[in-house]
Amino acid sequence: MTTFVEIQGENLAVEIYEPKVRIADVVLVHGYTGSKEDFNLIGPLLADAGYRVLTFDNRGQHESAHSKREDAYQIHSLARDVIDIAHHHGFEKPHLLGHSMGGLVAQRAVVDAPNYWSSFTLFCSGPHYSPKAKELETLLHLLKTMTMADLWSAYKEEEDKLSPRYELFKKRWHASDPESLKGTSQLLIDTQPVITELLATKIPAHVIYGENDDAWPLEMQDQMAKDLSAPRTIIKDAGHCPNEDQPEETVKVLTNFWSGL
Repeated sequence: MTTFVEIQGENLAVEIYEPKVRIADVVLVHGYTGSKEDFNLIGPLLADAGYRVLTFDNRGQHESAHSKREDAYQIHSLARDVIDIAHHHGFEKPHLLGHSMGGLVAQRAVVDAPNYWSSFTLFCSGPHYSPKAKELETLLHLLKTMTMADLWSAYKEEEDKLSPRYELFKKRWHASDPESLKGTSQLLIDTQPVITELLATKIPAHVIYGENDDAWPLEMQDQMAKDLSAPRTIIKDAGHCPNEDQPEETVKVLTNFWSGL
């Protein structure tokens, strides 16, 4: 059930999956243009395995508030949301996972709260800015003259129309703040690596991606794992969203890592 909680002065939409017997806490951060529903397949499975799971719509996305703060969609603010929302719900030394752009936000949350997390997982993510910066710059240019509805009709609908989650994609796209899209696009263009800072925290890391992931180059994700001295796991028959393509295997990979710490 979705609830709303005030974080940094504005309401964020939250989903919590409660286990019958709690082993540990987990926070899941979605990616670019995503939402908490990206985890509605693995969330219940993780709860069945004993993990209390928190996920939420990033500020300005789907059901979370459109922000009035100038810095709301910058990486430090989005990372603060992750930290504050976990604290608000009493999560104790949670494991952190960031999917895609959420991995960049998660890295910043680890650096900004190095004594809080038990581990962090970079899930189909990268060490820095997206290699698709030119596409993002084109989108930023279009946002100067087009509404979210215009962009959906002209570009996104064709891309998403065959997805079984078409209705969700359409709903959250139209509900989201165009300023969020601008801010997170810029984040994906500008974010610099924090590998040295992450290593200094000594928090265990894990790098996971689908074998057909097409966001950050697989070689870059492999190098990121080496740089972090982190295990790397490849999920077969999965693309950029193993949480949807292979939810049972994703949960197995995650829980094997967490239980071994």
